[in-house]
Formats: sequence, structure tokens, C-alpha cells
Amino acid sequence: MSQYFFAVENMNIPFYDFPDEFSGAVPTNIFTHPAEPVPLVVKFTGDDVHQLADIFLVPGLSIKQTLFQQLKLNDIYATNWVQIILFDQGGHLYQMLQVENEIKAIDRQQSEFDFYDEFNGGEFISGMNKLILDQSLLSKIPLQQRLIFRDAGWKDKLFFHKSVVDTIMQSQSKGIDFIPAEGYNEFS
Repeated sequence: MSQYFFAVENMNIPFYDFPDEFSGAVPTNIFTHPAEPVPLVVKFTGDDVHQLADIFLVPGLSIKQTLFQQLKLNDIYATNWVQIILFDQGGHLYQMLQVENEIKAIDRQQSEFDFYDEFNGGEFISGMNKLILDQSLLSKIPLQQRLIFRDAGWKDKLFFHKSVVDTIMQSQSKGIDFIPAEGYNEFS
């Protein structure tokens, strides 16, 4: 059974984005510390009336402030949470996740992907057809340092350890589910 999962939205959620003047205020991979909540607005929504999600993924994983306080996720290694104010059916406080933790967790030999390139100390993977994790590498890293991370060569997804997933799912929050990372195919 996979110990790592990806978050996926499970309800109709509008496309949210920062107003132009705040476009760089909350990057998902670098820590920032704004003095005030950063505004987030609806850029596009369908015709149907929608419910607000407790957790949504775009432009970054965001958790409603009251739920965030219950979940106690603020001390996870190499993560930072920035307070945002979502303007959708009023103003609502959320915490948006920033992750600096990168681990070369994908087994480059066993996984199947369309493209791989190494360059000047970096790498790039795209077209993930079958993801296999490097369990021997992961087992060498203390659990507390790999609860939430992204792979250094494939930054498309955040990896969530089962313990974090269990904490979130026990809250019965609306907005996201989790799918196993092991065997993931981005095309199916």
C-alpha cells in the first residue's frame, strides 16, 4: 500500500487567482511572509452556484482558517503557511501552503515518463505514465522530513504522507480527496 498520495479536487471549484498587484506574493515553492492576508479572487466560475470548499488546490493548496487551526499542520518540516483572504461569496480567511522541501523520490529507472533531461545540476521530468517511488531513498530520510514534499525533477505534484492524509480526511472537509502516488499516470 502506498504511503504517499496526491490531492485532487472533488467538487466544482471556481478558478481563483491573485489580483495582478499580488501575483508574486504567495509562490508555492518559496517562503514569503506578507504582513496582511493576501487577497484571492474568483477569475472564472461556471454558471451553477457553488459551495465554498474547505480546501482547494489552485493556485496552491489552501485550507479554511478554522479547519487549519483544528488540523494543526503548521509545524511540518520545510513548509510555510500564508494567510489569504478569499473573496467569493464574501471574504473568507484561508491558509495557503508553501513547500520548499524537495526530495528526489521518483525512481528514475523504474518509473515510466515521456521526457527526462538533466541540466546544470537540475533535472526535468514530464509526461508521467507510471510513477514508482524510490523506497530505499525515502527510508533513509526521517519521516518528519518527508511528510510533505515535491520531487526535484517533477514539480507538478505535492507528495503527502499517509499520516497527513489521514489527519485531513478525518476532518470530513469538503473540496479534496487523495489518490495514491505509487503507479500514478497523469493521462488516465
